[in-house]
Amino acid sequence: MTAILIDLTDPLTLTQHTQLLAWLESEVDKAPRGTQFTMGVVSDDEAKWGATAPLCKPQDAASASSFTQNASLIDQRYREQFLDPLQARIREMTSASGADSSPIMESLQALAADTPGFVTFDGPRRVILVSDLLQHSEALSMYRGDNWDSFRNSGNFERVGMTFLDADVVIYQVPRANEGSIDFDEIEHFWAMYFERQGAHLPELKRLGDL
Repeated sequence: MTAILIDLTDPLTLTQHTQLLAWLESEVDKAPRGTQFTMGVVSDDEAKWGATAPLCKPQDAASASSFTQNASLIDQRYREQFLDPLQARIREMTSASGADSSPIMESLQALAADTPGFVTFDGPRRVILVSDLLQHSEALSMYRGDNWDSFRNSGNFERVGMTFLDADVVIYQVPRANEGSIDFDEIEHFWAMYFERQGAHLPELKRLGDL
C-alpha cells in the first residue's frame, strides 16, 4: 500500500518537475503487483485534503505466461485501468498554483485517514512525501522559527499519533531559491523525529536539485 502526498504550494522548476516524474514512475514500476496507490495534496484549503480513489497495480505483460495468457491483452488492461489514470493524476497534481500556508502534517494525516484501509493495514505500507518540508500552519511554522524542540514542548505535540507504525517513508525534498535563511539540518531533524514519533522507519531523503 502506497500513499503519495504532493506539496507543491510553490511551483517546481522544469528540471525538478522532470526529475520528480521520473522518480514517481520508478516508484510505480518497482511496486509489487497488488499495491494500492492513493494520492493527496498539501493545500491551505481543507476541502482539498484527503485521498484520491485507490488504484491497485494489476498484473503486467512482463509477468504474463506465454503459454496460458494473452500478454497483449494484459498489457492493454494494465495501461488502461491502472498506469494511464495514475500517470494522469500524477501530472495533474504536480502542477501548483501557490498557497498562503503549507500544512504538511495536517494534509499527511488526512491522506492516511482517507486512504481505504491504510491505518489498519498490517502489510507493507509506504509513504511518499514530495515537499520543500517547510511546515507552515497554525500548529507549527518553520518560518516563525519553530523546530522539533519547540513543537515537543507545545500543546499541539499531544495530537501526534502512531499513524505510520512500521511504514517506509521516502521524501523527495524540493529545494527553494529563498530557503537560504532556513537551517535545513533543523528541518531534516524535525521530520526524522516526527516520523519516528509516528512509529515509521527512518525516512529516505532524496533532493530534487536543479543546479
